[in-house]
Amino acid sequence: MTRQLQLAALVLLLFLVPLFLTSNFYLHMFIMTAVNIIMATSLWLILRSGQLSIGHAAFMAIGAYTSALLTMRAGLPFPMAMPLAGIMAAVIAVLIGYPTLRLKGLFFALVTFAFAEIVRSIFNSFGKDLFGGPSGISAIPHPSFFGIELATRASYYYLVLPLMLLTILVVYRIDKSRIGMNLVAISQADSLAESLGINIMKYKIVAFVIGSFFAGVAGSFFAHYLRHISPESFTFWLSVYVLIYVVVGGLGSIMGPIIGACTLSLFSESFRTFGNYEPIVFGVALILVVMFLREGVVSLPGRLLPLTQRAGEALRGSRIAARLRGP
Repeated sequence: MTRQLQLAALVLLLFLVPLFLTSNFYLHMFIMTAVNIIMATSLWLILRSGQLSIGHAAFMAIGAYTSALLTMRAGLPFPMAMPLAGIMAAVIAVLIGYPTLRLKGLFFALVTFAFAEIVRSIFNSFGKDLFGGPSGISAIPHPSFFGIELATRASYYYLVLPLMLLTILVVYRIDKSRIGMNLVAISQADSLAESLGINIMKYKIVAFVIGSFFAGVAGSFFAHYLRHISPESFTFWLSVYVLIYVVVGGLGSIMGPIIGACTLSLFSESFRTFGNYEPIVFGVALILVVMFLREGVVSLPGRLLPLTQRAGEALRGSRIAARLRGP
């Protein structure tokens, strides 16, 4: 119950952020951090199945372009366009996943990389009247609900926050369910899992499709928030950065991608006023984690606790020795 109260207090605090941070710059940092958390958490679910994907940005791009076209060309309202954008990303994930998820390790990673580049090339070179070519799509409308247009930073924050919490909740429940147990078994020893009757392809597809769905939803929000998208918004490096969020945070639990995305996003966004230091920040963070924290930043408290306990014991021992010696 105490943990539930702590989580409720944290969620309440997140909803109160715009009341204390009225600066558009800081609200933008929190909004982009929430988008990155959605991307990192959804990718973590795919990695949980033992599949290394470095093309997650492709599904974000599919969701972004789908949502923009549905609202601008088809005239659909944003509340309909956003879930349809996620569904489009999920459908394409099914079409890509069935023939490719049998591959493992580097081979699947290369396939996802190639897929992401194909998607970006399609948006860049084909259907310029539809996708806008290299210039992309501009003047994407603001989201609106019941005739109320969301045009302020605070309103966008209150839109992305429930999306982030929903993503975390769904992925967490999946991880703690039988599906999550099977995904861990598959990632650790897929041949053994298959011999025990686990349908490996079924669970890999489920993880891949759900992760891609939330990436598409994140892309939909991203498009309507920035109001301009282009192929350069979804490069290979975006997929790499999302992967780094997960690795730096830690692969062992869902807190890993959340902490990794939160830490690196806030840090890199704060440095953008001084230039594009994002690659440097990410590179240094990745090197430090690989060298000193193989289990990610999420394992840092567990490593520091024994050190603080030993330091406390040493301090108490020195005080006792001082008392025994007397004045």
